[in-house]
Amino acid sequence: MPLDFIAAVRLAELHAPELLGPQAERQGVLGLREAAARSFHRPPRLEVSVGPRRVPGGGRLGIDATVGIFQEFSTGRYGAELDRYATAAKLRAEANLDAVRRDARIRAAHAWLDALEARAMLNIRKRSLDGAKEILRIAQARLSAGRSSPGEAALAQSLVGTAQASVLGAEGFITTADATLRHVCGIELHRRLDIQGALELPPEVIHEDALRNHVREVAPDLLAARAHANSAEQAAKLGRAHSKPHLELGPTVSREGTGEWVILGHLRLPLPGVDPAAADNAERQLSANIARSAVGITEQAILRDVEIALHEREHAMRIRDLLRTGSIEPAERAVHEAELQYEVGRADLISVITSRRELFDALERWTRAAVDVRRAEATLQRYVALEPQQKGRPTAGAR
Repeated sequence: MPLDFIAAVRLAELHAPELLGPQAERQGVLGLREAAARSFHRPPRLEVSVGPRRVPGGGRLGIDATVGIFQEFSTGRYGAELDRYATAAKLRAEANLDAVRRDARIRAAHAWLDALEARAMLNIRKRSLDGAKEILRIAQARLSAGRSSPGEAALAQSLVGTAQASVLGAEGFITTADATLRHVCGIELHRRLDIQGALELPPEVIHEDALRNHVREVAPDLLAARAHANSAEQAAKLGRAHSKPHLELGPTVSREGTGEWVILGHLRLPLPGVDPAAADNAERQLSANIARSAVGITEQAILRDVEIALHEREHAMRIRDLLRTGSIEPAERAVHEAELQYEVGRADLISVITSRRELFDALERWTRAAVDVRRAEATLQRYVALEPQQKGRPTAGAR
């Protein structure tokens, strides 16, 4: 299955397993909207009273019967507060879903980069193995010609064995990285992946001050924290509205034992002074205060992570570029020269091994640095909530 950077993050934002929770939350808040849309929030109450009317001396004049129906009305505007809470809960669910979706995207981006890095490492180590086999061929030829000792050929054989083990290790890294990538993208767990993309992309221009300001406005975690705080505050207001006294209105119709009919209207109002839900309301307000303070904590944590990502990106770019020009290029020349000199008998095997170690160590470090640049850019994308460009180019807050 061909899979580039764009396809990986698109699949993750649609199929990542962690989306199930916030999707269920978003579906669940629809019930709040339905509850808020009702005309009445407490059921009407029916009262029926029936009994004999007796006269002095023990006689019974007839049957008294009274039927009344009553409806409660909130004095705290409960319906309006429920509507506001339903709106806040809907916004909270959407913000949570967006934050989790962004988490899935960054997980997919990092998993895709891990898979790309693992394949690059495998190619480097296969190249190292091919070179080790060539050195072993030369060492055995030199031994057969009496130009070297058996120990030199044994050392060359050891070099091949080490390279083969490194190849197996790289193949194991691919298995692990692919399994993680399939999981977050919702791909069948045994499907073969063809990772398509480049380790190094043209650099993006990032205006750091504009990026920091943008983060404060659109970071998904921050928006989710604000939505949660607003929902908690509305829940506290809803609780206070619910505990306010309710007016009870309704008519009664009575037929007395004398045959007379009486129709009355009733108004009932609890006397103020005691809030039966005071402790519950205080608990809700406490939760709202904690949620509000969490907004500031989240903002500081996000700004810290953005600063770290900016530093890691710049640091990794410098390491990547320095390794290319200051280490890999001269090491390649040194390896080529050492192998030629060894083949004609003007250099020993130790010189070849040393130069090869420098080259392949630099190649692997360059690969890690190149991936670290893209990983940092993917992290920045998560906080500024921007879409990745086509062909896998991260935008990371570019202006």
